[in-house]
Amino acid sequence: MEIKKHKKEAILIVVILAISFILLIANQIIFSKPAGYLEITVDGKVVETLDLSHDTEVLVNGYQGGTNRIVIQGGKVHVSDATCPDKICIHQGTIEHTGESIVCLPNRMIAQIIGN
Repeated sequence: MEIKKHKKEAILIVVILAISFILLIANQIIFSKPAGYLEITVDGKVVETLDLSHDTEVLVNGYQGGTNRIVIQGGKVHVSDATCPDKICIHQGTIEHTGESIVCLPNRMIAQIIGN
């Protein structure tokens, strides 16, 4: 009885690992498109579309006068400064792949990388 239990557990672990591997490969295929642009929206409206191949810095005016300073450098994007109280958008770090985004809820700003 004990051997059957261990055999079933081993099979379950192998199945879970196989499904995880398949999902990882699918994720890599879906997001393998080269990153091309950064789309910045405030309160659901696109306010700026920036090319990731050009280093730049832009100040985004958010909801109710809040601001976010977005920096593009070497094809990577981060928020260097924000007027929101919690600064989570700054702590989200750097993004560089298609589909990644930085969100600032108090300023209602979303910076999302989109492919070509």
